[in-house]
Amino acid sequence: MARQLLSRRARGAFWGYFFILPSLLAFLIFSLYPMLDSIILSFQRLRLTGREWVGLQNYQRLLDEPAFFTILYNTFLYALLIVPFGVLLSLFMSVLIFRLPAAAQTFFKSAFYLPVVTSGVVLSIVWLYLYDPAFGLLNYLLGLVGIDPVLWLADPFFSLLSLVIMYHASHWGGSIILLTASMGGIPKELYEAAEIEGASIFRQVVSITVPLLKPAITYVSILGTIASLQIFTEIFVMTRGGPNYATTNLVFSIYEYGFIRFDFGRASAVAIILLVATVGLAVVQFRALRTNVEY
Repeated sequence: MARQLLSRRARGAFWGYFFILPSLLAFLIFSLYPMLDSIILSFQRLRLTGREWVGLQNYQRLLDEPAFFTILYNTFLYALLIVPFGVLLSLFMSVLIFRLPAAAQTFFKSAFYLPVVTSGVVLSIVWLYLYDPAFGLLNYLLGLVGIDPVLWLADPFFSLLSLVIMYHASHWGGSIILLTASMGGIPKELYEAAEIEGASIFRQVVSITVPLLKPAITYVSILGTIASLQIFTEIFVMTRGGPNYATTNLVFSIYEYGFIRFDFGRASAVAIILLVATVGLAVVQFRALRTNVEY
């Protein structure tokens, strides 16, 4: 009997692994292997004759470049300007949308989600026209109130801020849908009890909605951090990292080192630094926001 049970479990395990084998192979070949090879390549120099071990030389060469610290600063500044405000914006919009009738909820969630499924290149081109210093809509609106035109993408002070504004306007639709869906799982009795006690809507959101949405907020925050550290399309299309490295981040520097300078060793070193930074921030956020709340 035990042998038959073991044989049945073995057959079940075999078919289970058989059906996940295509996805597993794709992950091993196109994700895990390139990542491991990139780690090895960060300690090597790629030549026409093969690879040469150089130890930590690629990392040392990065630290010797003054622009690299500007790039690091830009990368973390992106995350700082995007994630906290973006999560608050998503939560605020989700609270407003959740209180609307079902038809109105569907309309607004679709409207906010539409830019998410739109090509990043298309969005970047649209925003290029909005930011145009001579004919752009934003400078036209500023002119109506007597403000001089702004060089949104050519001024080092405004260029990074312009990309951040674009990100907030087009990338939080998925978070809004997730948070509104999570709000639907909160028991209505809690809100009814709070209303009986005379709690305002603001107090209900602070004392009931936010604490019970903490798992969803944690998920949105971590994904938002990962996305903000990996911005590339907008930089590539709109600024090319300029002016004077004002919008260059780690991901764009990987492109520059690897596909413009063909220095794949340093490109891999930057990729490892980005990986460590991403994992580190994700762990910090998870430990700070984790909760055992269940409802």
